[in-house]
Amino acid sequence: MNQRNWLALAAVLLGYLLVASTLVVVAPVGTAEGQNNLSREERNWEFINHNRFGTNHNPQTQINKETAQYIELKWVAPIPSTTQFGAGSWGDTEGSQAPQLVVDGIVFNVLNRKSILAYDAKDGSVVWQWEHPEYDQDKGRADYPISVDTAHTHGMYYSDGFLVQTDFGCRYTFNDPKTGEVAKQILHLCVENTNAADGWYPASKLNEAGWGVPTNSGEYRSRGTHPPTTWVEEDLIFHQLGGHAEGTYGGRFFASARSYSTGDLVWRTFLQPPCGDPTTCGPGKDGPLFVKEKAEWGDWLVANCDKIWIQQIKSCDMPRDILQNDWGDMRSNSGISNVWGQSVVDEETGILYFGTAQAGPDWNASYSPGPRLFGASIMALDADNGELLWAHQTTARDLWDYDCSWNTMLTTTVVKGIERKVVIKGCKNGIVYVLDAATGEAYHLLEPPAIKRTPHAQLLDPMSRDDMLKPWQNFPDTGPTYQNCYGGGCLESDIVFDEGRNMLFFGTFNAPSFVQVINADNRGDMGLNFAAPAADWFTKWMEDTPEILNATINAYDVDTGELKWEYNMLGTGFRGGVIVSGGVVWMSSIDGFSTALDADTGEVLYKLNMGLGSSVMPTIAADSNGDIKLFRPQGAGFVGNANWGPGMTTSPGAIMVYGLPDVIPEPEIVEVEVIKQVEVEVIKEVQIETVVEKEVEVTVETISPISYVIIGLGIVAIIISGVLYQRTRRL
Repeated sequence: MNQRNWLALAAVLLGYLLVASTLVVVAPVGTAEGQNNLSREERNWEFINHNRFGTNHNPQTQINKETAQYIELKWVAPIPSTTQFGAGSWGDTEGSQAPQLVVDGIVFNVLNRKSILAYDAKDGSVVWQWEHPEYDQDKGRADYPISVDTAHTHGMYYSDGFLVQTDFGCRYTFNDPKTGEVAKQILHLCVENTNAADGWYPASKLNEAGWGVPTNSGEYRSRGTHPPTTWVEEDLIFHQLGGHAEGTYGGRFFASARSYSTGDLVWRTFLQPPCGDPTTCGPGKDGPLFVKEKAEWGDWLVANCDKIWIQQIKSCDMPRDILQNDWGDMRSNSGISNVWGQSVVDEETGILYFGTAQAGPDWNASYSPGPRLFGASIMALDADNGELLWAHQTTARDLWDYDCSWNTMLTTTVVKGIERKVVIKGCKNGIVYVLDAATGEAYHLLEPPAIKRTPHAQLLDPMSRDDMLKPWQNFPDTGPTYQNCYGGGCLESDIVFDEGRNMLFFGTFNAPSFVQVINADNRGDMGLNFAAPAADWFTKWMEDTPEILNATINAYDVDTGELKWEYNMLGTGFRGGVIVSGGVVWMSSIDGFSTALDADTGEVLYKLNMGLGSSVMPTIAADSNGDIKLFRPQGAGFVGNANWGPGMTTSPGAIMVYGLPDVIPEPEIVEVEVIKQVEVEVIKEVQIETVVEKEVEVTVETISPISYVIIGLGIVAIIISGVLYQRTRRL
């Protein structure tokens, strides 16, 4: 080949490369300018459940149904181990039980021990670390009825330039997100007097005038499990507080509001009656009730019965004497456990919404007749004064630990053909409630068909005297009984609302457990035992009903209440919740798999074996470059029952972060070739797909004027090469 031929070939190749270079498909990677193009809602995850309405939905579109399959690991950050507080009644304090927050490119992770780690979302480098001061558990119990037995936390959130969380010592702590330093604290959440400098109170002073919580009899435990809700414009910060240890020896449950700026108590609303004389009523004591106060409480319930729903029925319709004597012979082991999830305040109407945990003691209500209001309930209070506006008890006389205490959701959407403002709440009885925000009336009760209830796990009838006096689930039998859902609940996870699709997404967990009454007269504990009578009971039940242990992701139409699709995972547990973003349902399951589902169909888009289970939902937000990333906590340090399924660990775990590659491979083009075959004058057309590959829709950069110039030069080069080639042939 002579020199002219080489020149002609080079010109052809150059022209081709110039044209091709302008047609490369690139991933929608972020830039500094790109983050500015994202809304605050798209680039941040500021609350436990993403936003102040608790929806768990980030509207970003970078990582979507088409690009989700390409996400790759960007960085891993191990969660440091701790022995600071030791083991508690619900397992050790390792790791984190809280979803990660992301604010302006910084990731915040609050540990079970309340320390905070801040990472750069781009590469996982540590920005700062704040160690929670050592807590003197012995001193706390000696000087004030506080326990840290339940040391895990369900989260903090970002508000008004602070990271806000509740503290072990009945305090709000506000950390500076730039440095981690404590900016301020609000003390004495468990008491009325604010004069003590260190926040501790001698036991001898409790229940005296100006000290302690009035007519209180037990410990305030798990104070740090959920963050408060703020309404900065009105200078209010809201918190709910109760006992734990499954309701035994719990402090008298209340909701409260304090001044955001000063910490002063604005109002406190008790949601259970008083106990007894503090000298005779409390842990290990069996003293008399406050007779007068108890009667006044019953009168108040009767007078406000039109505001109280009990399983879709107004409490005015139930037997009056049962309502009047609700909680009955309430002693030291009676109470409402706590609040676990995010609360919501409607700044337009001034209404505070939250859900409560179970009435205690769990599984044994021998000394507490009635529905045990307001345990396992959805509450609406006036944010200005704490007045009860309505309550909807989801499980009357809860004998199964069916809390209704995860995220509370507020939205305006179409329900039954009409636009309405609704509160949406998932409860551990396995039902998701869609309620009128103004009245508490139920529009939908969404109960997935995958839940298989045993006879002794059916909800009780609040209109039945026998049901409202039933002391335990299989009464009068004291022998073993099988319960489903398990004591962990059918739905112990945060739920999601996608406003664009008007759809709800949530995970349910259907698992058996074995319970038996061992000491119904013991007022100091549950009086039940979870030990099996025989080692093979679980195996036998599984053999008889193999579908009984399952976890299911459910998708419902909010307008009609119709189940649109379900995704089943047999033989495993589920906890912690799902999120939706870019039309994708993201979840982490206890079996160790990370899965992404198509929000419209339930089709699996992505599935990866992480090697370690997780009981915490992921979050999704942007780094400082505007690159959207998926943040997955693994391990999480939760000591679960074996029935939760494989993959659980007591290790601290890690944060694993995923994002899109710098360049997404150009999709293969599907070509269709038509071949005509002639047989006896019959023409058959056969379609042959030479490549079968799903087309991927990605963001393609707009061709700039420079690109047009390059394309033009390429074409000119090709023409010149053709002319040169023809001249060489003539020569």
